[in-house]
Amino acid sequence: MNWWSIILIPVIGAFIGWVTNLIAVKAIFKPYEPIHILGLPWAIQGVVPKRRAELARSIGEVVEKELLKVEDLLDQMKSPEVLNQITHTANNSIRAMVEERMPVWVPTTVRTVILEMLGDMLNKQMPQMIRQIIDQASGSVVEKISLAQLVEDKMNAYEIAHLENIILKVAAKELKHIEIIGGVLGFLIGLVQVGIVFLTT
Repeated sequence: MNWWSIILIPVIGAFIGWVTNLIAVKAIFKPYEPIHILGLPWAIQGVVPKRRAELARSIGEVVEKELLKVEDLLDQMKSPEVLNQITHTANNSIRAMVEERMPVWVPTTVRTVILEMLGDMLNKQMPQMIRQIIDQASGSVVEKISLAQLVEDKMNAYEIAHLENIILKVAAKELKHIEIIGGVLGFLIGLVQVGIVFLTT
């Protein structure tokens, strides 16, 4: 075996390993639509497009069971930060509504006093009112809202290209590593082949 063969076998192995893994990564998403070849009963299609419904359902179930529950969202709505934000927004909206509907003949000083009193009352009472509303509605909300179904519907509504972009943004480095590993393994396999040839000749 000459030196060119010793060099080329690992390099070709690396190239084949890299290309193989590159094709495997691309096959996760493409082709988007089924492609029938020579009238065969089976079709070529990317894994994500082909199993989209199953994937969406599985992710929805994982999100609801393991990551986030409706009860968690409701509890978060009762946190001081959220209550303060809701109170501030509601306070401004109600004050603006009252001021808009207040008769023009009401003196400015009286108008100011009324709005300040209204603001103080809202700041004191609104957080408790919001908590009561959330507590009263939580039972029916938990029964009627399914986060799993919401996630599933959202994923099924996305274009496949958009799903691909989302996944690539999250896992671009990992997918690139898979391609590189294919090249490394191909190179090592090439070296093993060279070693076997040396040992058997």
